[in-house]
Amino acid sequence: MVAETGFSTVGKILLMQVFVIILISLGFLIFSPIHWVISSLLGGLIAFLPNLYFAYRMSLVKGQSAKKIVHAFYSGESRKILITFMLFAAVFQVPNVHLFPLMGCFAAVLSVFWLALLLFAQDFKI
Repeated sequence: MVAETGFSTVGKILLMQVFVIILISLGFLIFSPIHWVISSLLGGLIAFLPNLYFAYRMSLVKGQSAKKIVHAFYSGESRKILITFMLFAAVFQVPNVHLFPLMGCFAAVLSVFWLALLLFAQDFKI
């Protein structure tokens, strides 16, 4: 049995994403110049902020009709992709952004969803 923490599965995933951003950025802080740390933080935020927006959008339709939930899902996902694109465009305007830490942290934060499927598998059983 899983201990109840008061967080939903989505909340746990978002917290895990924040933890990954901090962990990777601390690793770059120890072993790399400050520009790499900033690039890592920016990459993590590019992945995290659109997911936070999507989670918020989905929480607004909790308990409503299936039609409204599906509509919110598709519109939320479309906007999430658009926000991600806009954040990448904005970050690439920042001087001294390094691609390796930016994309490394971005990919790591996105991979939290795959890890969550393994960790929270009992929550997804039908």
